[in-house]
Amino acid sequence: MRNLILRRRFGILVLVILSFLSLNLISSQVREFATSISSPLQVSLWQAGKNISTFFGGGSLRTENEVLRQENFALLQKLISLQDVERENEELRRMLDLGLAEEFRMVMAEVIGKNLVEDVITIRGGQNQGIQKGMSVIASGTIAVGKVVESFSDHARVQLISADEARTDAQIAGTETTGVVRGAGGQKLMFDLVPQEDELGVGDMVVTSNLGGVFPKNLLIGEITEILKAGSDPFQKASVKPFFSLKSLETVFVITSLRP
Repeated sequence: MRNLILRRRFGILVLVILSFLSLNLISSQVREFATSISSPLQVSLWQAGKNISTFFGGGSLRTENEVLRQENFALLQKLISLQDVERENEELRRMLDLGLAEEFRMVMAEVIGKNLVEDVITIRGGQNQGIQKGMSVIASGTIAVGKVVESFSDHARVQLISADEARTDAQIAGTETTGVVRGAGGQKLMFDLVPQEDELGVGDMVVTSNLGGVFPKNLLIGEITEILKAGSDPFQKASVKPFFSLKSLETVFVITSLRP
């Protein structure tokens, strides 16, 4: 009797399992059947929607918008180019007003690279424009910037007067006080080798002298901000804030030769 009950229970369990499996099979077949019927319908509806959008001008509107977008970019580029030309013309006018263009032959060059670590800039213009190693470089307003240290066919590298190795013969404007402006790196300058008996003052302007042969005389270098004296040293020195701003430096002039 007990064995009979166990066999019945086992049979019921087998029937339940078989029923569950058959339901899953039927559900899977039903899902596949429904998908096979609905897929062509979804494709048709999507294509119909696309055709309706094209019929009402959606495609042509997208094309016209893209054309207008490209035209706006072209106009913006022309505006930027005109602004650059206007800025360059203004720089040239300043140099003409100062009379340097009458005394020297100069090549105007765009700054295309700045190395803040080495105090070096790269300019657009090189041997093809007559720019050679050793030529002096200035900014508008007769400001001394540096000298060419390498010249290639279409570009050149300029070492700023603030570079560690740079040395520029200089003097205090309007006086006979002379010394050497030494680059301290990081766009910093030091007016060095000034005799102790010479008088220096905060706010004094430092300009190029006619010694050394790198720069023409009386180009602006910077302004004294601090005077440093040592009792036993026969020379005094001073910190100088350069007149050129590397951050805003965009155009320079390379002095290629004296005019005859």
